[in-house]
Amino acid sequence: MTDRITVGRLCMVLGIIFAVTALRSVPEASAEQAGSFSGNWVASGKLQPLEFVEGRQVGTFKLAGNVSLTDEFDGIADFWVECIGLSDSVAGSSVRCVWRSLKGEKAYSVLSGQPLAEGVKVSGEFVGGTDRLTGVTGTFSFTWTSTFIDKDQGMFTGHTQDLSGSYRIP
Repeated sequence: MTDRITVGRLCMVLGIIFAVTALRSVPEASAEQAGSFSGNWVASGKLQPLEFVEGRQVGTFKLAGNVSLTDEFDGIADFWVECIGLSDSVAGSSVRCVWRSLKGEKAYSVLSGQPLAEGVKVSGEFVGGTDRLTGVTGTFSFTWTSTFIDKDQGMFTGHTQDLSGSYRIP
């Protein structure tokens, strides 16, 4: 009878250990998130002109500034955005940006549009991220509503009020 009780207890203990181990190894389910956002961006930075074909303005630039959202991006209302790019008055711009939240989460984007100037519409695409923004995709656009370029100092300042877009996080 003692052997039956011991075997029974052993089976029960092994069953509990198996159940606890199985439950611990089940990954947490996370739901896909999608939404839209809107806000504004104030950016400034350095322009470096490049001597090129006559009549064609070409250069590199590095911009940084605050994106303040009225409709949040997955609960995030503010980003610090840094961009580097190549601007060509004929071919347009090729730009890469990192959006960083106050908690350090990052979203990566690619922009296309014409040179940095007032009234220019710019389109962007999210191509990935880190932390809870890993795998983010989506699109956005804005128009430079005001710009200031100091060619002597190679400085740019720009503002947009119509930043808007949508995102999906797997």
